[in-house]
Amino acid sequence: MEYPYFDLETAREMLPWLRQQLMKLKKIKTQIEMLLVNGDKYAIQEYASETKKIIDEIVSRGIIIRDIDLGLVDFPAIINNRPAFFCWKMDEEDILYWHYTDEGFIGRKKLTGKEDVLSLR
Repeated sequence: MEYPYFDLETAREMLPWLRQQLMKLKKIKTQIEMLLVNGDKYAIQEYASETKKIIDEIVSRGIIIRDIDLGLVDFPAIINNRPAFFCWKMDEEDILYWHYTDEGFIGRKKLTGKEDVLSLR
């Protein structure tokens, strides 16, 4: 299901599935790098196709991939009546940070529970 934005509960519900997809992407990336070193051009196309399929599925759900290596993604949100993102990295157990759309990763703020997050429910 695609969301125009997420509330914290909805974004958190996506984490187990998303973690699995990002792990697949990292594995495929490693495999592609090995194939490039070995010159196996035919297998590269197959892995590239699988990568595109996974990325398209993640993006179709409204999640923005920022960095595959870090497993960094953003979930669009409305926080304090402004466009923002819940910011999550694959090595984090939960969504702990957010930032406004014009701030980027460097502007990550710890979630305090005092944020006014527009709810989907």
